[in-house]
Amino acid sequence: MYKIIIILILLVILFYMVRRAARAWIEPRAEEATPGKDVMIQDPVCKVYVAAGSAITEEVSGQRYYFCSQDCAKHFMREGTK
Repeated sequence: MYKIIIILILLVILFYMVRRAARAWIEPRAEEATPGKDVMIQDPVCKVYVAAGSAITEEVSGQRYYFCSQDCAKHFMREGTK
């Protein structure tokens, strides 16, 4: 009886370990995924937090940046190209 309980416990642990590994392999990594529209992201110019869904986005060298306004985006692009 105890052997069956121990085997069942080990099978449950194995199931959760395999499921976790499969999810990590299938789902994209956090740095590759784009944030949800309700996620608050800091503007690199004026340091204001803005929702990703309403932010102005610019991509520079494969890196995506989020801005609170067109003025901040233009300022960042001017300063970044110098």
